[in-house]
Amino acid sequence: MTVQAIHADMPVDQKTDAIVKAARKTFLARGFDAASMDQIALEAAVSKRTVYNRFRSKEELFGAAIEDTCRKVLPVNVDEIESSLPPGELLLQLSLEFVKGILDPEALSLRRIAAFEADRTPAIGQSYLAHGPQWMVKQYLPILARLGVKGVLKIDDPEAAIWQLGALITEPLHTWALLGAAPKDLDAAITKQVTGGVTAFLKLYAE
Repeated sequence: MTVQAIHADMPVDQKTDAIVKAARKTFLARGFDAASMDQIALEAAVSKRTVYNRFRSKEELFGAAIEDTCRKVLPVNVDEIESSLPPGELLLQLSLEFVKGILDPEALSLRRIAAFEADRTPAIGQSYLAHGPQWMVKQYLPILARLGVKGVLKIDDPEAAIWQLGALITEPLHTWALLGAAPKDLDAAITKQVTGGVTAFLKLYAE
């Protein structure tokens, strides 16, 4: 049986997943402008019509690729979080996984592509913002709410607080990595950055 025949028998959700993963691979290899829906369909082993049945445009597909990458970065269902974990430790563990994820070479490359294309194609920048940073903010909101309920933090503006947390745990590492200047011992640098950032955040919003 050919690859195309195997994919033709896949359930709809599996086809969509294959298209998104093929899109991410194609965007990373060719950039946004040079990537085509034909190439993505070929990589996913589906028809071009199948791609367009699920995604109206290349911009929309780019957004899906970004969100799929974010789900890898923070693969957490807040309802499944271990409730017995001390709140500070919970936030630290999630933040460590998050920072490791956004410093992954694929995540960095997609960020560079979005920044490069945003000036001439604003929809790309908007798509990255909606499916990347803003999506991540939504994932963190229930986590901060839980910390508030437990009386650990007092936060009047949770969304603003999440952006502050993001800055505390990622910078300057994220900027250095984007520019190809990440520390040689990146794991140690991440641990130091995130531990200090989470500690500062907890002190800033302590109840």
